[in-house]
Amino acid sequence: MYNEIDIAFALLRGALDGTAVEMEQIEANRWWSLFRLLQQNHVSSLASEAFAHMEQKPPREVYIPWLSERQKADSWYHHQNEVQQEIVSLMQQGGIETLVLKGTRLAQLYPQPGLREFGDLDLYFYDRHDEADALAKKQLHVAIGNEAHHHSKYNYRGVTVESHYDFINSHTPRSNRRYEERLKELAPTANFEVLFLLRHMACHFAASRITLRDVVDWHLLTAAHKEHVDWELVANAAEEAGMATFVAVLNSIASRRLGSQVLMECSSDRALAYRVEHDIVYGDKSLRGDNENDGFSRLAWKIRRYRANRWKQPLVYSHDSRLSLLLSSISSHALKPQSILHKM
Repeated sequence: MYNEIDIAFALLRGALDGTAVEMEQIEANRWWSLFRLLQQNHVSSLASEAFAHMEQKPPREVYIPWLSERQKADSWYHHQNEVQQEIVSLMQQGGIETLVLKGTRLAQLYPQPGLREFGDLDLYFYDRHDEADALAKKQLHVAIGNEAHHHSKYNYRGVTVESHYDFINSHTPRSNRRYEERLKELAPTANFEVLFLLRHMACHFAASRITLRDVVDWHLLTAAHKEHVDWELVANAAEEAGMATFVAVLNSIASRRLGSQVLMECSSDRALAYRVEHDIVYGDKSLRGDNENDGFSRLAWKIRRYRANRWKQPLVYSHDSRLSLLLSSISSHALKPQSILHKM
């Protein structure tokens, strides 16, 4: 029986492990559907790595565009990396230390760095972000945008650069502020890498969604840092932040689907794991499209998104009341009114 989620994970596991992928005969229209789904999850390039270990490849009319997308992603990675090196070098000349977050840093864990698809370049300057922005404005001749709470933004050579004030949005909710303090104490250790990625994913999951790329990132990061992380510290931090349930469900999905050997608790609630897994792969279909509009249409969409995602809040913010989450979100937007109509 054709199961899109099963096939998607089978391709990803085959790509990561370099093992043969066996599957039933699939029609061309279903290959197209699978390709689009993997694109939406930012893992189509990685999935194509599995083709080398498959007897039944997609038909030519799907296979050629698929490989073309992979080549584009690889070229974009190299361009991003070039831009990153230029900015880091500029900051170094100005005496400003830079920490690269996610993106090209995680790409080094993939079978080939260019297989990880990503968009923005996230940089942290150890509380010298104002100086870093001033230097970028002067030397790179860019316009700095300041619509978000925890990072400024500019575009350089076609790459969107986010200059982070903090690692996670410490304006909302309350539990994020305590977590941010811990991250600053640990950066840039392996414990920091794991804790940062966890909270980043959890917050995105609660507010909107995460994708298959995030599950792969987690799988590869835990494998790379298996011997270098204090997993008891990570488990305690997750519990203190109120996201222990989210972490346990994420671990169960990564373990079952990708063979992750996570050294933390895995959820035994299969119904919840399935619901989270489906949300990761497909998102909420009722929320698609409307965020591309402007003005009040986008505001209305954000309100609908907030209501649709309320079931996720106890998984990530179990120590924050629903009222406090709502009030902190309203307060955050009131301080940065531009963020209300921002696409995210």
